[in-house]
Amino acid sequence: MTVLGPAQRSPATATTAFLYRVDGSASWTVGTAHIIVSVSGPMEVNKRDELPDIATLEIVVRPDVGVASTREQFLQDRIRRVVGPVIALELHPRTLIQIVVQIVQSGDTKTLNTIALSASINATYMALLDAGVPVRSTVSATSIVCYGTSSIQGGLTTGVLIDPTRPELEKIEKDITSVHTIAYELKGGQIERLLLSESVGTFTEDEVFECYDTAAKVCEETNGTMREAVTKSVQQKGGWRD
Repeated sequence: MTVLGPAQRSPATATTAFLYRVDGSASWTVGTAHIIVSVSGPMEVNKRDELPDIATLEIVVRPDVGVASTREQFLQDRIRRVVGPVIALELHPRTLIQIVVQIVQSGDTKTLNTIALSASINATYMALLDAGVPVRSTVSATSIVCYGTSSIQGGLTTGVLIDPTRPELEKIEKDITSVHTIAYELKGGQIERLLLSESVGTFTEDEVFECYDTAAKVCEETNGTMREAVTKSVQQKGGWRD
């Protein structure tokens, strides 16, 4: 049963292997959000940070404006929660894998922190692939914004925005009922398990489960976008063979 209104989705684009002096890089653009991620490693690690049985994972998030704050710390923590379990850290003990996330445009309003998070997760995974870091499966994330507006007749019109643009968010900001950032692990292009569910606002159990179903479909589509970007990158890198 559908309890939410019709969904509208912003398209996403991805590119890889465009930065120098790093092992891997990726750019993820969705709506008005633009994230660039670089990955270096596995490489030598400081003795104080060395772990005997796994690689040390370091994640740094740089804001689009100003210096890092608790917002960036929140993003670092959530990115680690999602990508950490899928990286085969045990294959490179006593080394360092460094991930640097640069927010070019967050795509969020001042009161929200969802678009930057889902876009950063997708860009991070793409950069890990480009760097050749061993991973167990695919990771994909999306942001879902639910809102409700009152009509002249006194009824309530509900709607859903998937990875919305900042102007779209600003237009409905006062009518937003809930915001959901959802990430899934995929294997063979199919949903395997839920990795992240960050929900803020007022919602029913039926609504949140419908958001999970919607996010699963979007993440499978996003997986296709990632595959296309990786295929294009491999073809470009192998062009010298032709």
